[in-house]
Amino acid sequence: MVKMLKKYLSLLFLLIGTLVYSANDYIKPNILHQIIEEVYEGQPLVIQAVVMDNVAVRDVLVYYRVKGEKVFKYEPMSLEFNGYQFEIPSEDVGPYGVEYYLLATDDANNIASVPDFNPENNANFIEYIRFSETSAPDVLLMQPDDGGVYKDGNQMVVISIYDEEDDVDISTISLVIDGEDFTSEASVDQDFISFVPPGAFEFGTHTIQFSVTDKLGNAAPTSEWTFSIKQEEVKKTFLSDAKIKGTVNYESEYDTFSGKDQPDNRPLDNQKPKFKLTFSKGLLKASFSMALSEHFDPLAREIDSRRQPLDRFKFSIETPYASLKGGDHNPSFSELTLKGARIRGLIADANFKGIKTTLVYGNTKEMLPAILQNNDEGIPEYVKGTFAQKLVGVNTSYSWEGEPKLFIPIPLGFELGMNYLQVEDDTSSMEDELYGSFMNIPTDSTEKTKYSHQNNSVIGMNSSLSLFNNTQVVAYWAASTITENNFDPTIDDVTLTATDAYMLEFSTQLALFDVKGAFKSIPRNFSSLGNSSVQTDIQGLKLDGRTKFLDNQIMLAMGFENNRNNLDLFDVQTTHSTTYATNANFSFKGYPGISVGYRLMTRNGEAVNPNTEGVQLSDDYTTTFTLGPSYAFSIKEIDFGLSGNVMLMDFKDNTNPEGAFESNSYMLAVTQTFPSRLSLNLGMGLSQNIPVTETVTTFSLINTKASYIFANNLLKVYAGLGLVEGDKPASTDAQCPGVPDISNRKITFNVGTQYKISQNQMVGLDVGTITVNDFVADPRTDYTEFRMKLKYKYSF
Repeated sequence: MVKMLKKYLSLLFLLIGTLVYSANDYIKPNILHQIIEEVYEGQPLVIQAVVMDNVAVRDVLVYYRVKGEKVFKYEPMSLEFNGYQFEIPSEDVGPYGVEYYLLATDDANNIASVPDFNPENNANFIEYIRFSETSAPDVLLMQPDDGGVYKDGNQMVVISIYDEEDDVDISTISLVIDGEDFTSEASVDQDFISFVPPGAFEFGTHTIQFSVTDKLGNAAPTSEWTFSIKQEEVKKTFLSDAKIKGTVNYESEYDTFSGKDQPDNRPLDNQKPKFKLTFSKGLLKASFSMALSEHFDPLAREIDSRRQPLDRFKFSIETPYASLKGGDHNPSFSELTLKGARIRGLIADANFKGIKTTLVYGNTKEMLPAILQNNDEGIPEYVKGTFAQKLVGVNTSYSWEGEPKLFIPIPLGFELGMNYLQVEDDTSSMEDELYGSFMNIPTDSTEKTKYSHQNNSVIGMNSSLSLFNNTQVVAYWAASTITENNFDPTIDDVTLTATDAYMLEFSTQLALFDVKGAFKSIPRNFSSLGNSSVQTDIQGLKLDGRTKFLDNQIMLAMGFENNRNNLDLFDVQTTHSTTYATNANFSFKGYPGISVGYRLMTRNGEAVNPNTEGVQLSDDYTTTFTLGPSYAFSIKEIDFGLSGNVMLMDFKDNTNPEGAFESNSYMLAVTQTFPSRLSLNLGMGLSQNIPVTETVTTFSLINTKASYIFANNLLKVYAGLGLVEGDKPASTDAQCPGVPDISNRKITFNVGTQYKISQNQMVGLDVGTITVNDFVADPRTDYTEFRMKLKYKYSF
């Protein structure tokens, strides 16, 4: 009876909490972010943002990927005084640039993003400015041997491509055999090109010509090989067709504070050795990479022992038909099952004639042992550990591409796949300082009641159909069950099951316009620990259309989105939200460009029960106007670039007029490049949150940077300065009217240099300070942070 009472009391509290949030807060966070447009090789890539909201911000995530990749990785940004920041790991920053976007979620589940509309398809792009010269792809004929002589005319052509930056442009690949182009008939990817001739090669000498270019425009020299079909065979040495390449990096970071204790997430030092090696021979290609994060500081090592590991390593062994990968990878099955999560384990792939099977086995979380730790009074306290979270998954699919002979030739392709995923906490492997292991903890002890065990199973299906090489329809379906077993006997176990989660996406690219759309229905109970970014309790339709005129000088876009929640009618009201968005971009050569956007979002609540007494139904709307001017011009060989962004948002709540507010942000960026290799950058921003009944919150920022590249590109130096200020006068009901609610300042300064020692060696140094002043805190909490990073890179 007690257990049932607790269960229904918890349910009642959940309903009350949902009602409070539904009635009082549909205001999404406001993000002030200076968009990063370029990063220099060897320079830290730090994403920063100021996030404001009328309720607590739950988390701010940065999604990023190397340009050209399909899946975004995501990591939480850490709160540093008055802003959030995250440094993208250097191994994820490549010479072809980085795409990223931000998502901020508050405690009422309101989500804001940068860019504001459809961020995944309109992600910000950071150009990578390489200090050292980029290299063209290396090409190796793996079968048949160059100059080889064979008795059998049935020879398969296999070519391996290695590129240090992994940015091969597949569209530039050309395969010509005996003067005839067979590119369209070959199986092509970034690592291997294979071609099976329709018949045996005739007796005599045959010629293979191959060319490829990377995404930076570096073209590999056109390769030409010959082989012969005769009655003898010439043997080659074991390593004659093998290639070995690699890079060695070392980063040493130093970080110290004055005015406050060293934070746990800011170790005194951080040593990051990195190594990558690639080997190819015959039909085999293997690679190994490792990125460590270690410390000389013993306190930092102790803190890291209580966290998930920061070290990264991975290896791969690949052939045209199978591969084995191990270490840290981000495999992807589908949108609803496994996508973006980092897995430490093994991934095996096998593919043959369109049939592909992938097996995944590993951990999404590593075990952290339970320990005894002294509290502030010196008394040992039990600190619970973390179960290792094991993942097992399998994905099988069949795909086909071709031109079936119907009434007319129609380029057609389809894929059908099925996948299964199981994620479970591993209680048997957790160590315990007090009891030896988790399994030894007595059932009735208070330590054991602190734990719960999760078991998640997901099954999914996906299919796709492509027509005319420009139209594609993709469908996903998944069902899930998740069980949380509590070791506290007073709390019931909970099992949530969902059987009808599905998504349908389509896109078409025509000469004059592109259209994309998606429909999804994902119930509240759906859960996949392989993709934590799946939004649940939502059913919605999204449409996005774009068109271009006059050689892309005029671009128009329109978007529509309609969503509703409360699919299971568990809440007291169902909220319907509708969004209309439009954008126009004008960029005539030689004239200033401008981008104009407008978005209207409405929310309307529908009561679940006829009796609406005490229920405040949602009835609000938000209008957002954006303006983005830009202009590039030259004056006496000095290149200037001007860009800006203005965002004006107005929120009105018809059921609670006092909850209305305005949120405005203004950004301006100026760049100058001189013939003397000097470049200057200046960025300014202002964000204001203007409620009806409260005082105005204002954040302003200034960023400036200067860089100079000396002759022959051997030495580059740069310096940067940043300022962020926050201000909010005392609230109308404040006990101390003369004391502002917010008054702070953060100043950052850094200088750096990179020197190219030789064709394959580079060293860099970055030194900076951060000074923080909080003029409201009593006692004062001002502090200064000093940071230094030394980097060395060697490639062979």
